[in-house]
Amino acid sequence: MNLNKQIIVIISFLFMITPYALGHVTGENLQNFQYNAELAPVAPIVDGYLDDPVWEKVIPGELTQDLSTGKRLPESSDFTGSFAAVWRSGFLYVAVKLIDDQIETRQKKLLRQDHLIIYLDPHHSGRKNELYRFEIPIGTGTSVLKSPLTRVEWGNDGQTCELSFRLDDVARKGNTVGFAIAYNDVDNGQLRHKIAWAPKGYTEEYEDIPDLVFTARIEPTKQQKLIQWGRIKSLY
Repeated sequence: MNLNKQIIVIISFLFMITPYALGHVTGENLQNFQYNAELAPVAPIVDGYLDDPVWEKVIPGELTQDLSTGKRLPESSDFTGSFAAVWRSGFLYVAVKLIDDQIETRQKKLLRQDHLIIYLDPHHSGRKNELYRFEIPIGTGTSVLKSPLTRVEWGNDGQTCELSFRLDDVARKGNTVGFAIAYNDVDNGQLRHKIAWAPKGYTEEYEDIPDLVFTARIEPTKQQKLIQWGRIKSLY
C-alpha cells in the first residue's frame, strides 16, 4: 500500500471513530465521566419514598455542577441534590433526593416551576436529543410520561422521587446508555440555578452527555457460601 492510500485509510478511520470519541464526557482525571447502575437483587417499589433496602447500598451521584457558570455550587447554597440508579429485569430505576429551601410549584408555566430535567438515550448516541429529554415538575407524576419513562412518583412533599424506565434488552450487564440529570431551581417564579450531575467545567452549552453503565456484582449463593466456608475450615 503506497503512502497516499495509507493516508486515506487513516483519515477514513478517524472519521469513523470521531463521533464516538466526542460522545464521551471526561472528568477532572480525564477519564470517562459515568455512573455505574448496579443490578438490584430486588426491584424497588416506585412510590416516591426511598425506603427500599436497595437505595441504602448504592453510591449516589451528586447534583453540584452549576450549568450557568461551569463551577461547583457553593455548599452554602439553598439547594442540595443527589440521585441513584439500579436496574432489574429490563428496567432502570432512578431515585432522586432534593433539599430546596423554597419549592416553587404554584406557577402555571414549567419554566417558572422547580423541575427535573433528565436525558436518557438508550441508543447511546452520546449527545443531547429532545427525543430523549424528560421535563418533570416537582410533585407531578404519571401525566409527564413518554417512552421509555413508565412511572414517576413523588414523596416527602416533593423532596424525594422515584422513576422507572423500560429498556428491555438494553438494560443488561456491560451495556451503556446516555444519561444526564439536572434540577432547575426557581424561586418566586425566577430561575436561580441549573444544577446538574456533571464534571467541573461542564455547562448547558455542551451537547455531549455522560454515560450510565449497567453493572452487576457476582454474589455467591447460600450453597457457594457453605462450600467456601468448608474450604476455609479445612485450612486449619
